[in-house]
Amino acid sequence: MAKFSKIIEVRWSDVDMNHHVRHSAYADFCTHARIEWLAENGFTPEKFAELVFGPVIFKEETEYFKEAKLGERLTIEVEIAGASADNSRFRFRQHIYKQDGRLAARHEVAGAWLDMRERKLIPPPAPLAATLAALDKSADFADIPLSRKAA
Repeated sequence: MAKFSKIIEVRWSDVDMNHHVRHSAYADFCTHARIEWLAENGFTPEKFAELVFGPVIFKEETEYFKEAKLGERLTIEVEIAGASADNSRFRFRQHIYKQDGRLAARHEVAGAWLDMRERKLIPPPAPLAATLAALDKSADFADIPLSRKAA
């Protein structure tokens, strides 16, 4: 399995009136880390455009543990916490660590791959499926059923 991490520096625009990282900045950091992981594995924005597909997010949540402040460097680790048998559905978990190694936040997204022409969910191309398979799996990795029912 491959571990992927990205270091991000907290900028002025990332903090709120309490002088710590605003809630939505964590989601932005994690999106950036996932996009960097995809690009590093050959799936750049241009490649997604060429293949006319991309990710769609169904659910996103963050749990906060320690505050992070302006100027701090945070390390964001990406792992896969779930996938469907055909890899059309995914769940990524990301841990955001402070410079001293303490966990600042845990972020999860659940989603799928979308054919941009047909507007339907699809399995990813074989190279992306292989990249997903190579990513570190969470200790509680779970299979995702292919059908989703609204609650």
